[in-house]
Amino acid sequence: MRGRGLLVGLELVSDRESKRPADAMGAAVTARCLELGLHMNVVQLPGMGGVFRIAPALTSTHAELDLGLEILDRALADVVPQFTACRSEPR
Repeated sequence: MRGRGLLVGLELVSDRESKRPADAMGAAVTARCLELGLHMNVVQLPGMGGVFRIAPALTSTHAELDLGLEILDRALADVVPQFTACRSEPR
């Protein structure tokens, strides 16, 4: 994660050591968020498809921010295991 104020970047990687981008995972998380009612802005550049730009409106309430984070958390919980289950090497 990186950011300033309400502008935050969240990067998904398929390997923490090499920091290999997780484009397919980013697309799947984006799709799941939309199914759950949250529109996410994911970078669409090759090799950067796992980077989310999170920039809520400055007028967002605490409840709206909490709901958005809950939806993102649920989407990650639903999607990430599908990608990590394929890994044969230990973390």
